Amino acid sequence: MTVSEKPIEKGADAKLESNRKESSFVIDSDFENVVSQLAPRTDDTTTPSLTFRVWVLGTLFCVLLGVMNQLFSFRTNSFGVSSYVAVLLAYPLGVLMARTIPAVDIKLGPLGSFNLNPGPFSVKEHVLIGIFGSTGASGIYGTDNLVVQKLWYELEIGPVWSILFLFASSTLGFGISGISRKFLIRPAHMIWPSVLPSVALYSTFHSSKNEDVDSNGVEHMSRMKVFGIGALGMAVFHLLGPGFVSPLLQYLPILCWIAPASATIAQQVGSPVYGTGVLSLTLDWTTIGSGSMSIPFWSAANQFVSYLIFMWLITPLNVKGNWFNQPKPSISINSSKLMNNVGKAIGAAKLVDKSTNTIRDDIYEANRPIYLSPFFAWSYFGSMATFMAAVSHTIVWYGKDIWARFRASQHDQEEDIHCQLIDKYPEVPDTWYYAFFAITTVLTIVVCHFSGIQMVWYWCILAIIVSVVGTVPIAVVLATSGVALYMNVISEFIIGIILPGKPVVMMAFKTLGVTVSLQCLTLLSDLKLGHYMKIAPRHVFIAQVFSQVLAVFVCWGTMEGWIASEEHVQWILDNGKAEGTGATWGATGFNIFYNASLIWGAIGPIRFFFESIYSPIIIGGLIAGAVTPIIFKIGDILVGSKVIPWHLFQSPLLYTVGSPGSNQGYVLTSFLISLFFQKYMFTKHQAWWKRYNYVLATSFDVGAALLAIIITFGINDQGVTMPAWALNPQWLIDGDDPCWIE
Repeated sequence: MTVSEKPIEKGADAKLESNRKESSFVIDSDFENVVSQLAPRTDDTTTPSLTFRVWVLGTLFCVLLGVMNQLFSFRTNSFGVSSYVAVLLAYPLGVLMARTIPAVDIKLGPLGSFNLNPGPFSVKEHVLIGIFGSTGASGIYGTDNLVVQKLWYELEIGPVWSILFLFASSTLGFGISGISRKFLIRPAHMIWPSVLPSVALYSTFHSSKNEDVDSNGVEHMSRMKVFGIGALGMAVFHLLGPGFVSPLLQYLPILCWIAPASATIAQQVGSPVYGTGVLSLTLDWTTIGSGSMSIPFWSAANQFVSYLIFMWLITPLNVKGNWFNQPKPSISINSSKLMNNVGKAIGAAKLVDKSTNTIRDDIYEANRPIYLSPFFAWSYFGSMATFMAAVSHTIVWYGKDIWARFRASQHDQEEDIHCQLIDKYPEVPDTWYYAFFAITTVLTIVVCHFSGIQMVWYWCILAIIVSVVGTVPIAVVLATSGVALYMNVISEFIIGIILPGKPVVMMAFKTLGVTVSLQCLTLLSDLKLGHYMKIAPRHVFIAQVFSQVLAVFVCWGTMEGWIASEEHVQWILDNGKAEGTGATWGATGFNIFYNASLIWGAIGPIRFFFESIYSPIIIGGLIAGAVTPIIFKIGDILVGSKVIPWHLFQSPLLYTVGSPGSNQGYVLTSFLISLFFQKYMFTKHQAWWKRYNYVLATSFDVGAALLAIIITFGINDQGVTMPAWALNPQWLIDGDDPCWIE
């Protein structure tokens, strides 16, 4: 009897449902019920998996998505093409290869042989190709480090050291993911919402029944047709709309239209570019992205509440009351730049000695205190609170269950049908993960110590330890809410306290701290996907390692190609305030990374925060993040969830303040999209939602992304620009504020 014929254990569903109700991991039972319907509950171990088709198509999508998303990381509003593109397009290509390539055995000598066409294109091949694509789509965080070193600190460590640094930093997370998979992947209650779109698409494409005909016999439009219409429609809209012909649609500052006579409202509150974007909208999908159509609505609601409190209320009040006693600034509220004691922008060119890459104390003393924009200051409050809230929330709400997993993991495995099926395959030995972790650790120490980075070995070890400690609570939040949190600010804080005055070392420490955690989350997501789809764990491991190495070369080459252009470099340095095309390629993420290196590295958190008026930002954030989950838990115990759904108040999400420097019109727009698709359509039209929601979201990403690339390289780079007209006014071409008032 094959595994596909294996019956589900009698009573297993009812037993699991009972345990699910008692588990603190369950946040949205309705959402989990949908999950249980999406993931396959049977398996055939003879299904082809790591085949020739996987290597060809996987490599193709890893390269394409790596190039595209590395390019889009240089946008003012960072935009990423999701790996769902690989999921969707791999199917027709895989079927085509299965029909046209001859079934020929290729011998590899002592390594064995493989067949070019082992049979019909399988779901397992499809999933592995998607894992290749997700690695490329995730990008390499270390490129931020290399770009900032080169452009702002004039430190070039050369291609060999650069590639080794990217490789070492981006593969350290393998060890942690292998160790933590038992309690972050195997429990059924760790649903990983970010993985569900892929599960839905894979299950749909390879279902034995016609998914385009419902239970009532009504035929529906195929998903591939919906994908094609959505991608084409978004591409046409992006061309005729905010992407080229009508760029004014990028900014719809409703509050400015309501009260145009008030400079305070217009520029400090209503402007999505220079202010906090209250009631502002945007129709630019490269600013919005598909995230609002993938995470649960309660998660989007938590984030929106955070934006309301910090961006729409606290920051404007801060500006009006001048809480930090700032001089009249030359930078906007929504800026990631720093300014000196007379309100002038200041950067590394003045503060840092280029020969030693350390702070120039005399210049710093002459310009102190250094100020942040109000939005930037509160974003740091949110970052500190988010990290502490993730740790506190995990302990208070999930600590009991996590401990139970350690003590009785085998019992849980027997209850879950997915664990029963995946256990038919040999697991990746822990020694593989440990060996990979040890090798990459040694390589990291060598690169950081002997290259121009000059970070000694014990700081490398500390960075890794910080990542290990922070990854588990962050992974729990991602596994339950679908929202990813990051280690960037806490890593900056730790090394800045210990080693102030060294911005280059701080950036390397931060890169290691963030990348180890981020890569671990990506790997865990792939492992959960493989768990749902019954992919041999060793095949998942091989796909992850190969695609990660490939992504390093792809992202490094793309990064070098982009910054080789002097015009592109100037766009980066202008941070979205350039005229014309440069306004959309302001590289906000890289500018924030650079300014963070000045704050936490060159100046150091003690001088910048604790010896200044900003100390409440850090201390208050840490305290608020630690205490808030406890308050909600007490409320849950005393009042109960029937009166108030305390479990839906996710403290880490309530402190996601956002990033300064980008188009803040995405805040309200994203929430409205989530309200429609993840609340209304999910509740009232669930059959449609299950059939088309993720397909439509992916099609919008693809259409907008392809047009953005065509417009940038095929139109703008050829000197073609859109003339001024009603939806492309001259003031917008000149880079002025949408709420600008004379």
